Amino acid sequence: MKINNLNTILAIVLFTSVLMISGFNNPQIEYFPAPLASPQLSLYANLTASGLYDTGESALNASQEIVSHVENLCVARGADKTTSHHIRTAAENLLNDRLLNGQIKVYELFFYFADQQNFAIILRGEFARQRLAGVLGAGKVVDASDKSVARFRSPLNPSELIFMQVGSDEIVICPDNISGNVTEKLAARQNILGSEFAAFAKMIRVRPAVAAEINLAALQSAAAKESVPDWFKALRHTRLIVSSQMAKMQLFIPDADERARLLRQVEGLVGGLREHAGNLVDFSAAASGNSIFIEAPAGDELERLVSSRSIAFLMHFFVRAQKNQLMVSSRDADDNRE
Repeated sequence: MKINNLNTILAIVLFTSVLMISGFNNPQIEYFPAPLASPQLSLYANLTASGLYDTGESALNASQEIVSHVENLCVARGADKTTSHHIRTAAENLLNDRLLNGQIKVYELFFYFADQQNFAIILRGEFARQRLAGVLGAGKVVDASDKSVARFRSPLNPSELIFMQVGSDEIVICPDNISGNVTEKLAARQNILGSEFAAFAKMIRVRPAVAAEINLAALQSAAAKESVPDWFKALRHTRLIVSSQMAKMQLFIPDADERARLLRQVEGLVGGLREHAGNLVDFSAAASGNSIFIEAPAGDELERLVSSRSIAFLMHFFVRAQKNQLMVSSRDADDNRE
């Protein structure tokens, strides 16, 4: 299927904006959930690094920072003040009513994307399964002894069903038509991620705030040609990691002329990245070999900052999708009354 715009993918690339080295030489990689063999994007987020699940003032400060970031994201994407405020309020309610009261505690997120029919989201943490089932609606949930399953229409494409499986320590979300394969691989603890994403497997071993690997060449081949910016076409692969020990982003650009041209553009973006990080981080960019590296001094504060903004970034899309789902449900109710 053609991808008609790359805004979300570009946002993921530029939002986290810090990446990769070739290191991490330990060959023994512990298990992590990876039920897709050939994704175009693999993303990991350690949400505990934000301080949200700490106690006392630290957790309060983290929650306030997150909802402020959600509102800022809405404004940056062109929403008016009223809409942005409503989404901020919804995000605040989500934090207070779901995450901070023990109903949902998401510690880790894994996201794999091949196309709109092949993706998987795995949330690890602590989940009050029966309470969540009540929120989803008793008529939509099928309960087993240790899991609850629900299906709902995709907010992006209402003609397609999304599968959701909730356990006490894991939530799985994927298209319904691949749910059997996905849940089978997860139940067997079978990681089938291809060798081209070996660097991603090594990066998440240290459980950083964020790690990602993106096969940009594959994404571009699946995208409508008119939706790919010229500067983006030269990029073939990217990797990123943000942890307390390391903060790097690698852009693989094999063409020397394109690499030099893109380096000039990246250098112009560094100031914007610094501003995005609240002027707390000094980013730099340089070419090395066939790649451009964007780096920042690593540390606990940067890890906390990126984890906090990762939560805000994800909540922003979740709240907007929830709003769209309510609109779809409202239309269904109207149709049924006719």
